[in-house]
Amino acid sequence: MDSMAYGGRSGLGRREALAVGSGLALSGFSGPAVAATGVRFLRSAEQLRAAYDIVIVGAGSAGCVLAHRLGRAGRRVLVIEAGGPATLPAVADPPQWPTLSGGPLDWRYATVPQPGLGGRVVPYPRGKVVGGSSIINALAYQAGHPAAYDRWPEGWRHADLLPFFRRAETFSGGGDAWRGGDGPLHVLSLADVEDRTPVAASFLAAARERGFAMTADLGGAVTTGAAWNQLSVRGHVRDDAATAFLGRLEGADVDVLVETQVLGLAIESGRCVGVRIAGRVLRSEGEVLLCAGAVDSPRLLMVSGIGPADALRALGIGTAVDLPEVGQHLQDHLLLAGVAYRARRAVARSHYNHADALLYVPAARDDEPPEHLVMCLSLPFVQPAVGAIEGPAYTLVPCLMQPRSRGSVRLASADPRAPALIDPGYLTEPGDLASLVEAVSLAREIGAAAALDDWRLEEAFPGPGWADPATRPEFIRRAARSFHHPVGTCRLGAVVDAALRVRGVAGLRVVDASVLPGLPSAMINAAVTAVAERASGLVLAG
Repeated sequence: MDSMAYGGRSGLGRREALAVGSGLALSGFSGPAVAATGVRFLRSAEQLRAAYDIVIVGAGSAGCVLAHRLGRAGRRVLVIEAGGPATLPAVADPPQWPTLSGGPLDWRYATVPQPGLGGRVVPYPRGKVVGGSSIINALAYQAGHPAAYDRWPEGWRHADLLPFFRRAETFSGGGDAWRGGDGPLHVLSLADVEDRTPVAASFLAAARERGFAMTADLGGAVTTGAAWNQLSVRGHVRDDAATAFLGRLEGADVDVLVETQVLGLAIESGRCVGVRIAGRVLRSEGEVLLCAGAVDSPRLLMVSGIGPADALRALGIGTAVDLPEVGQHLQDHLLLAGVAYRARRAVARSHYNHADALLYVPAARDDEPPEHLVMCLSLPFVQPAVGAIEGPAYTLVPCLMQPRSRGSVRLASADPRAPALIDPGYLTEPGDLASLVEAVSLAREIGAAAALDDWRLEEAFPGPGWADPATRPEFIRRAARSFHHPVGTCRLGAVVDAALRVRGVAGLRVVDASVLPGLPSAMINAAVTAVAERASGLVLAG
């Protein structure tokens, strides 16, 4: 049969693995059709109900959260996803996350050549699967410093979002004023486990040796300092947006139409009435929620005539609404791969995401978010343009968390299936290069601390050449790569209003990373989840 639903144990091996960790499972495409309760997965538009109150484009983190909350509130919800359910066993196993980028669950996007990185084209993974990029990411789940959110428009600042960070999660350390204790998504602090990698413990000791305080909970009152990582993991199994928000949803009317690409939005008399797929329009009796992410949400707006009129006209696309900021203001974190060390002996691999410990470097002022993050990876992680390491190794990875550079997402053509032109504009602002030089120097200081003497055989990269300041920019350009956290292309206050409604179009909201007006000083999945949690209330309020 062509339908499937949460609740069975047949079919998908990956979800059977999840059942071991969470008590949940999915039935596969080969399973029987079931009654319309909870979540139904459909392969054909012919299986759809007669009407839906809400149509959601994209089953990524935001789309899954919205389906969960709106479905629980009694709305008839249709989610349309270009990918299918995650069937690869590697998805459930945290250490295998590096194998997922570039595979069948990835759109396999890439940037245009980046002059700031010596003309390199940078891979830009985006999840093409139910659960979106929460399926293929490195599992880190942190809100980050409140000051980054306090730069956002009123109603979306840290104090506004804190209740929604808490509502979304069940934290391994228990609920309190900062953390949730009974939400759908399980968040594990590696402070609460014993099977951490020994090199990570030495890294934390080295950070303390260099004067950085230890932080007990990065999501608590203090969000900077040396700390054990926090991940979207339940036990030793990934807990992604699909398992958390769709897998724990009962008694709702939520359909997920999989393996179906949305080709555009249907606009009639200034209102979005539905979405276009091959051969037909799927209509909504209420609203359309665009949750396709920071690359594809602006692309879908533009191919539907919502965007910069001159650029659309040049491609032969009629303008429904002239919104010049659609696709602009793209921001992304950069990381360096990396400050790498040959080890004296074998380095035990992580049972989690290979970065068991990290350091959020406090800013000079308490009311400023951290600019730098340094992660300790228990494996060699080096850009091919930098070189290769033989034998056991570990890596310190400096990250730029508040970049100044901005880029864009543009249409390549009027073809609704054509990938967008992604230009993050890496290192176009000179201050970003200077900041990364500082971050590498700090990582090397930590790497040279006595606490790591027992592990460090020698610094392989950047090595002695770093002593010459003239060599540093070139190393940065060769080692830099995306941290895969794009935001801002449909940002609050420019493309959408305070309720995330697209300006000039009724019945249409954007809810995903594209509406974030700036980068959190952390990985973005927690921020996107909290924004979607708050947005669900706005949708219900009308």
